[in-house]
Amino acid sequence: MTRDDIFELVGRSYLFRDLDPPTRARVAGLAHQRRLGDGETLFLKGDEGDALYGVLAGKIRITATSAGGREVLLNILEPGEVFGEIALLDGLPRTADAAALGETRLFTIRRGDFVGLLAGEPALAVHLLALLCRRLREMSERIEDAVFLPLPARLAKRLLMLERHYGEDDPDGGRRIGLPISQNELGQLLGTSRESINKHLQTWRRSGWIALERRHVVIRDLAALEAVVTAGAAT
Repeated sequence: MTRDDIFELVGRSYLFRDLDPPTRARVAGLAHQRRLGDGETLFLKGDEGDALYGVLAGKIRITATSAGGREVLLNILEPGEVFGEIALLDGLPRTADAAALGETRLFTIRRGDFVGLLAGEPALAVHLLALLCRRLREMSERIEDAVFLPLPARLAKRLLMLERHYGEDDPDGGRRIGLPISQNELGQLLGTSRESINKHLQTWRRSGWIALERRHVVIRDLAALEAVVTAGAAT
């Protein structure tokens, strides 16, 4: 992948897409490429936070593990996504584990290089501050959902979010979630069991709201899932 390709990826990522081209080019100029094999660990919780990463190809699985050994899936990062922003800025230890799903190619920007650029780019500093505030708001919303929304509403909300990010038109109608995700992974994202997820998905399938494929969900009735979210928020 050429430097121009990395520049384009930097421009597509939410972290840098609103920057002017010269600033994006300076950010892209700091990047180095890295390859990971399937299942290879990128970093573990507690490791030094010394870099930002962007997914060029493949996927990165972000997880956390409780003191009792229970693993929780926090996110699956696709090509075009950037992660490690907080560690890039504060240099503190990683707060989760990251590993490759399949053969994966990344670009990495080392913290020392980025801080040097940031010192001479006040507009970039203001831009990043706004984005970090947005991330905090999103995390607060997730916590509120876990506390106040019943599981059907949380599951419907998650499916609608995945459709917004990864949705594609399905030949048979509706919107297919292009991101491969298992029912077990959905359960990990929502802090519940695969059996509970399957129960609600099968109910919605019988109602004609969704169709189930291997590691994919097709949403046939967006309004029905939106109504589940609305009803859950009203309880």
